[in-house]
Amino acid sequence: MGKLKGGEKINESQVSSRLKASRTPLREALLHLEREGLVRSDLRRGFTVEPLSSREVREMYPILAQLECLAVRSSARFVAAVLPDLTRINSEFARARTPKRALEMDTLWHNTLMSQSKNARLASMVATLRQAIRRYEHFYMTDSKLIPTSAAQHDDIIAAFQHNDLEAGIKAIEENYLYGMQILLRKMGEE
Repeated sequence: MGKLKGGEKINESQVSSRLKASRTPLREALLHLEREGLVRSDLRRGFTVEPLSSREVREMYPILAQLECLAVRSSARFVAAVLPDLTRINSEFARARTPKRALEMDTLWHNTLMSQSKNARLASMVATLRQAIRRYEHFYMTDSKLIPTSAAQHDDIIAAFQHNDLEAGIKAIEENYLYGMQILLRKMGEE
């Protein structure tokens, strides 16, 4: 992940050769990635990597924050059951040494926080948005100095729920997402 830059052309023959796959399934996979907004196709240029978009960040992060807050609010009385898991996962997240590992642990942490919600539609919507922000999250995690701040924010969320303060926990979840959004926008050259 992250080897090709935004706007860069995808060399289908190289990818096909590297994956030991014929061009037909490769094109089907690229068309699927186009539907997800990760690549763009052009009849003359072929496929290119879709650049990171500050508009996407501004649109998706607040929505994801609200959906996660809704999931947690709807299952608040059961969140205590996952607090030990959240603490353990967050400790692993804080020790992550690669962006890939940090992203895995952060995603697992947020999924565990929401795991007590039994709203399948909500879970599906969150999973779709999580997939859409995956490349932004990877971009965020490439700056290892940001991981301790995110882990501290997770600790604040855990502490709020340990003190049975739902509103403080919800506010801390929102702040976690909005902080990430602001950092990404800054890293992308926006104030």
